[in-house]
Amino acid sequence: MALSLVGGCGGATGPQARSASQRPPEAEVRTDREPVERRFPQFGRFTGVEWAAAPLGHADSRVPGPTDVRLSGVATLAKADVERLLKEYRWVPAEEPPTVLGGIAPRVPEGAKWRTSEEFTSEVTRNVYSGEFHLDAAAGLMVFDAVNATEPKGS
Repeated sequence: MALSLVGGCGGATGPQARSASQRPPEAEVRTDREPVERRFPQFGRFTGVEWAAAPLGHADSRVPGPTDVRLSGVATLAKADVERLLKEYRWVPAEEPPTVLGGIAPRVPEGAKWRTSEEFTSEVTRNVYSGEFHLDAAAGLMVFDAVNATEPKGS
């Protein structure tokens, strides 16, 4: 699966309107680091990652233009990076637990003390795409969910 996370306008056909044969297949959970490192260098040198990407809407080769892609995952951060993130950004208790693609959901621990940071989110997304980032500092986990995540310029 090629991972092209460049934005566009995907058709917004609801899941109920599609038959099982028309629904996109469940996104494959991957563990390769490079696509996540390129898009989220602010995570630092994470020690592991599980992620998946899936098109939004109904991808159709007959419709011109790129398809929106949702990228979700869980990164295990190095202790030094957790400490750096806590010092550099203001983190507040999350109002809601993370929302991720179905294949990633079982990898998100229940009962974690999730925190979010508007500053961190703004720096990562550069206000160019939408994304949510939940940090559990005690476990050293960063859960991410973004649509059309792009690499920072100059990376």
